[in-house]
Amino acid sequence: MTSWREQLAFAPLETGERGEEIGRRIRHAIELGVLEDGTQLPSETDLAAMMRVSTQTLRTALAELRHLGLVETRRGRGGGSFVKANTGELARVRRETLAAYTLDDLRDIREYRAVLAGSAAAAAAARPQQISVARLASLGAMVESAPEPAGMARADSRFHLELAAASRSVRLTRQEMALHAEVGPLIWTSAAGNGRRAAEEHAAIVEAIRLGQPAEARVRAEEHVRHEMNALIDLRMSMDGSAPMAARQRRGGSAESEAVAGIESLAVEIEKRAVAAIRAVDEAVLTALDAAPDRGLAALEAVYGVTLGSLSAARPVLYGVGFLADTAYFGDTGIVWSYVPVGRPSPERLEMDLQYYDYTSSPWWPKDEKGSVQASYSYVDALGSNAYLVTFSKRVVKDGRSVGVAAADVLVSRIQEQFAPFLETLPAGSCIVDQMDVVIAANSGSLVGDIFSPDGGVARSVALPAVPWRLHVAAAE
Repeated sequence: MTSWREQLAFAPLETGERGEEIGRRIRHAIELGVLEDGTQLPSETDLAAMMRVSTQTLRTALAELRHLGLVETRRGRGGGSFVKANTGELARVRRETLAAYTLDDLRDIREYRAVLAGSAAAAAAARPQQISVARLASLGAMVESAPEPAGMARADSRFHLELAAASRSVRLTRQEMALHAEVGPLIWTSAAGNGRRAAEEHAAIVEAIRLGQPAEARVRAEEHVRHEMNALIDLRMSMDGSAPMAARQRRGGSAESEAVAGIESLAVEIEKRAVAAIRAVDEAVLTALDAAPDRGLAALEAVYGVTLGSLSAARPVLYGVGFLADTAYFGDTGIVWSYVPVGRPSPERLEMDLQYYDYTSSPWWPKDEKGSVQASYSYVDALGSNAYLVTFSKRVVKDGRSVGVAAADVLVSRIQEQFAPFLETLPAGSCIVDQMDVVIAANSGSLVGDIFSPDGGVARSVALPAVPWRLHVAAAE
């Protein structure tokens, strides 16, 4: 029978870049302690068959792991590929792995993990007599006695996998295993002082399960996961030099005033770039329709050049620029849009199927009939780019009729990056929120992507010029 360790580390691949995914999967298993130092991997033939990839693809992945110093291959009798879990090398690899994640990635993982852990805990609490509460409690306590971060990662992972298994959902357990293989080791990259708190939070989850309190178990599990992930987000922010502020030296009142002034100026600049791009698209659409009034949507082909040029001029502030047709005017849906794909140097045209996209119900569809520019609240563009965005938009009006909407997207991750140098001089817990009080930039991981609550104390709030955002300056400790 295949062990759970082999199921986790060597499960068949389903989609994606297979060479990269094999290396990532095995590396995560080594980092997590699922594959311990000195473990011999299956033969290349057997391992390729287990993961359902070609032998050549597997060899490419193993070569990368050898390059990272995580696997060594011994020749001759008794040879093969062996795990080489060098602690120093693992720490370096973990930090490199963490650096590849954006704050949006980590925020998304945080919420997904919280949902999974909360659901598992609630399910376990609904039937405590059917699980070994004592075993769960024992596993939960191990994280405190582990002597080093690698041991803490293994102990924490074992507790969460046991908790997931207690839900009696195979699919939920698989998802939990996959998530811990991905981020479990990263959580313990900087583990000072976290073992005791994790053990206490584990104990609170187990106690709610023992008492048969599903709602309490869910809340405790979700809070625990968010604590872990918030610490990881803080670490990721510190790698960019933007947080956490608690570890930074406080600066004087003049520096704070300069930071607020810088934030206000940047807000004006973001709005200015968006409005300039929107005005250019607006003018191009009207010009195209005047030149070819009978061609309908086909007349807008020339607008693509304007969207590309406007986006190039506004980089790196803007993510996308374009026009969306009003069906009441054209009789059909249509889009002329350019954006900057992640990792690409230049903007590109967006090709999109609008069959199931009712953009008139989107957060950015203008309510103002007069044609002024408005800014949406932050949202996930689930039917378009799948990005976390704020969209500036205005109606394009011709002869008193709505032709469509000219718009410009700003990535929330870019808002965070741009405001971070100013936020880092403010007290911990300072943040910028949109008109729905959703945090779009902060100097603390616990606030990223959250709804703002003034529980920690607010020294002052500032309405930012040109945009419907507010800066909350936290009270100094």
